[in-house]
Amino acid sequence: MVSTAYDPASGKKIGTFEASNPSDVPDIYERSRFAQQYWSSLSIKKRISYIRLLRYTLAEVQEEAASIIAASTGKTKTDALTDEILASLDAMKQVEKDAPLVLAKDKRKTPLHLAGKSSYVDRKPRGSVLIISPWNFPFQLGIIPVVEALAMGNSVVLKPSEFTPMVGELLKRFAAIFPEDVFQVVIGDGEFGEALTTHQPDFIHFTGSVAVGKSVQKAAAEQLTPTVLELGGKDPLIVCEDANVTRAAKGAVWGAFHHSGQICLSVERVYVHEAVYAGFLSEVKRETARLRQGRDEDADVGSMTTKKQLEIVKEHVQDALNKGAVLESGLEPKYWNDEDMFLQPMILTDVTHDMKIMQEETFGPIMPVMKVHSETDALELANTTSYGLGGSIFTKDLTKGEAMAHQLRTGNVNINDVMKSIVNPYLPYGGVGDSGIGKSRGRAGMQSFCIETSVLVDKGQQDEEFNWFPNAGKYEHFKVLIDNYWGEGTHVPSLLKAVKTLNNMSQS
Repeated sequence: MVSTAYDPASGKKIGTFEASNPSDVPDIYERSRFAQQYWSSLSIKKRISYIRLLRYTLAEVQEEAASIIAASTGKTKTDALTDEILASLDAMKQVEKDAPLVLAKDKRKTPLHLAGKSSYVDRKPRGSVLIISPWNFPFQLGIIPVVEALAMGNSVVLKPSEFTPMVGELLKRFAAIFPEDVFQVVIGDGEFGEALTTHQPDFIHFTGSVAVGKSVQKAAAEQLTPTVLELGGKDPLIVCEDANVTRAAKGAVWGAFHHSGQICLSVERVYVHEAVYAGFLSEVKRETARLRQGRDEDADVGSMTTKKQLEIVKEHVQDALNKGAVLESGLEPKYWNDEDMFLQPMILTDVTHDMKIMQEETFGPIMPVMKVHSETDALELANTTSYGLGGSIFTKDLTKGEAMAHQLRTGNVNINDVMKSIVNPYLPYGGVGDSGIGKSRGRAGMQSFCIETSVLVDKGQQDEEFNWFPNAGKYEHFKVLIDNYWGEGTHVPSLLKAVKTLNNMSQS
């Protein structure tokens, strides 16, 4: 079925796309599984050569790709180029470098009582992998896990968000670089996505909302299908008493308003020590006033992407104002033009934790700022939501900053910066609580796309093992073994004597 895609900011038609339906799913997986057999038989060097070609091709068409992404999401063209294209290229290069290391024989120590044996972990592809990507970063949050999965020898079925289908069409062009059906891009609605999820893929990597993520996990559990879930966040930013206030303010503005706040790692709560609160608020308001909204290369903030998300933002802001919050910058919801997807960045003060804006993911250009009496209070408040994706701490004392980072219940922390941890492709990425399950990115991300097999090897030169039948006469010698290997006082000569005696008993 052919459908039409529209620019969320202008409402103009930007292209047409072919949508799949649930009846297509069996054939999609049949072709994917068949292709995976060939793909996994290739050497890692050969698979990496395809990924390298993908990287070169993307770099060549970066301008066109950025334009398509910007038109599909409402983000600025500069954001599309840096957040989507540059980040994807960097991740590809990391995969090219680290994939052979992840797939190499991973040798492990073998304890003394297993002397003469060797141990290692072997990693192999899971098979046909389903990746479901979101609308806020439709390119990089699709292509990066795809590349990780492909490098490990899996075939991939990628379902992009139905809200950004033209990015899906763009991804199809890159899928054509690979052997037939190794990397399939299939576009469809939620019903189609549900059919893909329940048709027993070998692994599911999902990025999206908590609600949909939980439904994916429930469906996967029925089949015991392993998953990685990258879900939402309610990320706190803590400004300590000794912070560089100017840097903290600039970081908070970028972290809260970048891509109109439509980022899982966006700054959604700010806790500021009372000693620097006034100065911080003044700096934040000044920086916000300088922002320029638009779509061109020089614009700072683009538009919202979906009407549904705009309504959620409106609900959160109105709830906060109804409960006593003060709007320091931006427009009250009653003055919003519902047809205008460009939403002015807003700063709220006098916020409390009984407001939705301090508990639920807003996913919009809103910065709630709360004054706190101490850094201990800030940490306690930061850990009060069900989310645990990211967080930021601004302090000149790095020892203190790292100690505070350790106390944040979150999967990612930046000290004196915001969101940058995900920019480093060598770091694993993931959340806790309602923010998700498992890890992506880095070596950990590639390992998630593998079956791990623990292997123990004996040369097989002896006929028996000392722990095999018969047990007659071995009990006392096992006691000596335990006392001298795992007990408080290790005595190596007695240990070796016990092992030798047990071996002799087995061979007699």
